[in-house]
Amino acid sequence: MKAHILKLATILLLLTVVSHSCEKEAPDKLPPETQEGKNTFGCYINDILFARIKFRSKKPFAEYNRETNSLFFGCEWSGPSVVLYLENPREFEYNNVIFGNASHSETESSYHGCWYFVGENTGYVFLTKFDTINRIVSGTFEFSARCVDHFYGPHHVGNIEYAGDSTVQVSNGRFDIKLNVY
Repeated sequence: MKAHILKLATILLLLTVVSHSCEKEAPDKLPPETQEGKNTFGCYINDILFARIKFRSKKPFAEYNRETNSLFFGCEWSGPSVVLYLENPREFEYNNVIFGNASHSETESSYHGCWYFVGENTGYVFLTKFDTINRIVSGTFEFSARCVDHFYGPHHVGNIEYAGDSTVQVSNGRFDIKLNVY
């Protein structure tokens, strides 16, 4: 009897911990376009909503490297992610996406059975705010990407081996992120 009560207490404790540590549920629409550093990020990947608004464990990220004049930003968490890399970012201009990555694990059929997709010079980012003083970056984006066998980072640009012709379209992207400047 004591073992049964101890087992039940352990399960209840575990459920309490798990329920308090879970992320907020994903929204059912894109976040609004703002320029306040609200840490929002969203887009569609092949017309499937990919959005997170003010989540706890894995926030959108944005890093600007002054030395290389490059911007790396996106949103990653266990499962799906979207990241983009720009060189010489400029506010109120269309910036070429040097590198874009989209990955997904929730519905393989939505992504043609491919786990990772990478695009080189296949889209744009329009920065509506690029403020290195107040550390805010905001804007819109879209790009296309092709299937690859494994994850590639921006340092692989020019040396990416594609795996077939499967592609995804990342569209209606928007973000408003606190910027890390180094």
